Amino acid sequence: MDIVACIKRVPDTSEVDVIKIDASQKDIEKDRLVFKINDWDEYVLEEAVQLREKLGGTLTAVTVGHNDWDDVLRRALAMGADTGIRIDQDVSAEDTHVVAKILKTVIQQIPHDLVLFGAQSEDFGSGQLGAMVAEMLDIPHATLVVGLEAEEKRVRVNRELEAGTLESYTIELPALLTIHTGINQPRYISLGGIKRAMKKELQVMSLSDLQLSPDALNPMVRLEKLELPPKGEGAELITGAPGEAAEQLTKILKDTGIF
Repeated sequence: MDIVACIKRVPDTSEVDVIKIDASQKDIEKDRLVFKINDWDEYVLEEAVQLREKLGGTLTAVTVGHNDWDDVLRRALAMGADTGIRIDQDVSAEDTHVVAKILKTVIQQIPHDLVLFGAQSEDFGSGQLGAMVAEMLDIPHATLVVGLEAEEKRVRVNRELEAGTLESYTIELPALLTIHTGINQPRYISLGGIKRAMKKELQVMSLSDLQLSPDALNPMVRLEKLELPPKGEGAELITGAPGEAAEQLTKILKDTGIF
């Protein structure tokens, strides 16, 4: 089975006290941030490696970004990907449609039975990219996949709906799936795996290599401005003995109309 895993590099904001919007008002200040692979994409790679180990075939990791995105491809290679491809284009300010068009053009040139995306990204979280690419490739797809069994010509998937409800499908290949967290346990990457990944050559492609002109990549949505959400009122701390605290809480709930 030939698998393409599309992955992304995102800023890690978990250790930052304050997120600031930059002077353009269209991005956040990133000079003090570290970057990592998108959390959902860790599960994408693990699922892809497990399938390749079980069924054979190839695993190609693809990303779109400048050369500082090579680290996520190296991580994919260390986890078990055979090939890493980077499209050398900064799409951080582009909409999902532009990124989807680039990825669709790349994937068309790669042998693929199964294309895997993360269910969403940690930075924008739209959850649209995988479905857009599937529509452009004209192949069936399923989103929010939490269970996957693959055969030679089809896959059986469970996808998560609201309130923990699951839907089950059998999908003919080629197909595209977006993978949810919790579908597996991403493996630990050994030092040996990292060293081997550093020696592998990455394939770098430009828009001209893909026969795509910038004029052909017209966004359907334009970002006008980023704003931080307004701060709410400060929390009211309830002190005193348990009985007194319960009375205070009861009064607050009644005064606010909750009870």
